[in-house]
Amino acid sequence: MSALVMSDYVLKADDAPQTGDKFVIWIDQVGAFLLCLADEVTFGGPAAEGNGADVPLLANLSRRHATFMRSGERYVLLAHSPTQVSGRPVHDRVDLTDGHEIALGGSVQFKFRLPSVMSGSARIEFVSDHRPARAADGVVLMDDTCLIGPGPENHIRCHGWPGSVLLFRRDGRLWCKSRDELFIGGRHAPEGGELEPGVVVTGTDLRFRLESIPQGGRS
Repeated sequence: MSALVMSDYVLKADDAPQTGDKFVIWIDQVGAFLLCLADEVTFGGPAAEGNGADVPLLANLSRRHATFMRSGERYVLLAHSPTQVSGRPVHDRVDLTDGHEIALGGSVQFKFRLPSVMSGSARIEFVSDHRPARAADGVVLMDDTCLIGPGPENHIRCHGWPGSVLLFRRDGRLWCKSRDELFIGGRHAPEGGELEPGVVVTGTDLRFRLESIPQGGRS
């Protein structure tokens, strides 16, 4: 089967997701991943409801410790509390590139990845054992597209899948499409379709669903 590539589709950017800027995608036999659609995403320690970071971690960090900011094709890390990138202290801000190692406080460690040259989306990999309050295996800072599949160019790696699934924004909604056969909510979707929260998407050796995190809800 041929792999899906994002150049197969002409996609229109849309900055208004359907119910909020944060989602969890649950993938059978792979894990759970946060999808953050906002241009600025803060990471920090636990805080009171509605008063903390976009991604609160179970760690001894400031309430809003650092912010990942997407600006065009660039990503910038803004340090609000002690932060290091590739072993160097960040006193204000620093541009991020693929493979940068990030340390928040004394123990929280990430790796910043830009797996696809065709997409402005980035992946945050957890290196230390610290995780969000809402269990997740990784975080995707989603621009217009997100690739899920077996190859290294995917933002979420699913080694057992036969091919890739493309998530993208259209008319203020999240949609998905694949060259392989998909069923959305039990209905055959050869041209892809809209991803409504809670609806299960299935295909050959793949199954996932999207969950919306309400505005102000904890990740």
